[in-house]
Formats: sequence, structure tokens, C-alpha cells
Amino acid sequence: MNAALFPEARIQDVMATYHNDVWGSRPAEGFEVGPHVRLLETPGHSREDITTLVETDQGLIALTHLWWMASGADDDPYTFDREVLRRERERVLGLASKIVPGHGPAFVPDDTTSR
Repeated sequence: MNAALFPEARIQDVMATYHNDVWGSRPAEGFEVGPHVRLLETPGHSREDITTLVETDQGLIALTHLWWMASGADDDPYTFDREVLRRERERVLGLASKIVPGHGPAFVPDDTTSR
């Protein structure tokens, strides 16, 4: 992450928020970044992953690393626990009308979306 490009940015990870040189402990789960943006703790690819949910006029969009791209990978070779990954994918699929995956373009989930 090249946070130095944004000197006033506040950065949230799974357990804390960082602003300048201040570390504030706060879990990501349910945190409202703004009026239409909130965070979910979604372990799966790694234990520390979070998903950003954005409410738009077109529905709820999930920015997440639970999927690499629309076509998969069905079995993430880096997951620490396949069942946790499946559970978190199901959770996000139950909320989002569009997914922006970690390594590919946004997609609308359907019956062929990896679980």
C-alpha cells in the first residue's frame, strides 16, 4: 500500500485504524466509514481480510478479496480454511448485487459464482 500518496488518509484493517502515526484499536466489523460505506470482517483468503460495502443507486457493491475474479478461483490456493472462505462468500452473496474482486473487473454474481 502506498499510503504516503494520501497523507490525510485513515486506513482501516481488521483490527485497527491508522492516521498519520496514530494507531487506534477498532474492529472493522460493522464500522461505518461514511453514510453509505461500511466494513465487514471477511476472513477467507486470509484471516485479516475485510470487505467494503458501498450502497449505491444500483444496489450494494462489495469490494472484497473473497474472489480473485468472476471466474474463480473456486479453491483459493492461499486460503487458510476452505470452509471459512465458503461461509464468507455466502455471506457476501446474500448482501451484494455486484462484486468487485481482488484481481479482476466487477461482476454481478449468479448461479455460476464460486462459493
